[in-house]
Amino acid sequence: MKNIKDYEIQFELNDEMNDQELIEIHIGDVNLPTGKIIVADPFFTVEQRPFAHTVEPDKYPVFIYVSEIDALHHRIAYAKIKFRPETAAKWILALTDDITAKEIKELNEDEFYGFPVESGLACFLDEETNKELIAKIDELQEKDPEANYYDAVLADEFSEYSGKNKFSRALGDWNDHRPNKDSDNNAIMFSSGWGDGYYPAYWGLNENGDIVELVIDFLINEFEDEEEEQDL
Repeated sequence: MKNIKDYEIQFELNDEMNDQELIEIHIGDVNLPTGKIIVADPFFTVEQRPFAHTVEPDKYPVFIYVSEIDALHHRIAYAKIKFRPETAAKWILALTDDITAKEIKELNEDEFYGFPVESGLACFLDEETNKELIAKIDELQEKDPEANYYDAVLADEFSEYSGKNKFSRALGDWNDHRPNKDSDNNAIMFSSGWGDGYYPAYWGLNENGDIVELVIDFLINEFEDEEEEQDL
């Protein structure tokens, strides 16, 4: 594993999260048997590399932070895995294990490495679980090339798991999916802010530099600002 200091591109994520009135919801516990975490669109994980930093293999709670757009409209602003109970003192950009030091140095101040979303969904999962998920999707499409894994498998799960929650749409905005029902390996899935896009993730560190959390920022404030500018 590369030294965490090699990746210390800091962000003021704490200020952003504290400035918003957000609803915290515990949506499940993710099993990380190898401690190698992948953050991705669940339908495009084949080429997504795990993060360079690893955590102790274990199960960890996952939270989402929901922004109330209006009384009947909610969006997920952030998603978080919590590894330790203490509060993060700073955040650094989470980078995959294929990013080089040269590439990091070439980032401009307003640029970041993140992950693409093309289905309106994102997820946390372990590298081992990802292999199981890919195998299940491939198995379904081998049987029926026209089959869609969301429609065939996930739609009912999402609806049952979160569709009745008052902060979710009826179709469900988050889900605990197990590609192999006989295994504890799972992917915690959730809607990605305003939908498709390119999103960063950050490691939250305590004062001693220990990793206490991993946060995805769905940049909902930036999209709102862009819409307001277009309306002017």
